[in-house]
Amino acid sequence: MSLLEKTNRVLTLCERFLMGIAALMMFMIMILVVVDVVLRYFFNSPLAWSYELISLYLMVGLFFFALSDGLSANAHVSVDLLQYKMSVRTRHAVEMIGYICASLVFAGILYMSIQRTWVSYTGHDVVAGSIAWPTWLSNIAVPIGSGVMLLRMLFRVVGHGISVATNQSVIPLPPLSGSGEGH
Repeated sequence: MSLLEKTNRVLTLCERFLMGIAALMMFMIMILVVVDVVLRYFFNSPLAWSYELISLYLMVGLFFFALSDGLSANAHVSVDLLQYKMSVRTRHAVEMIGYICASLVFAGILYMSIQRTWVSYTGHDVVAGSIAWPTWLSNIAVPIGSGVMLLRMLFRVVGHGISVATNQSVIPLPPLSGSGEGH
């Protein structure tokens, strides 16, 4: 097994683990909303803390933990208008350039989110409300999710770069819309 395949397996395991947590968070959101609605309308006693828990922790984690798995499954929105006219090698080059640009953006997001989480943690920041929720617990989902996303994009930069250099597809191209073909 090549280093590229091993790296892909490890990344996929990380993505699936985070996706499992994201699915659990989605389930928790559904349960909390149902319980809150039942308590609010039938017993006039809503959960005062459910909105903060859902909006500050569960939704943030759900989004960032599912981000990389969505990329891995080619589930993100993409524009492939010109790719029908490109050779396979050119498509690999375009994908590589796109992932380099996106990696720079996500490296910035990762750096800033690590800083923000650290400042929140060391400053013992909390949200003002009925419960003093620590903000670093909400912030930590951003560097974790965007860090795994950055690793997946860097993996694709390398894979598409090798594909361009060797003129062989070592990683698959994303499928073109309406065609069902990926490479």
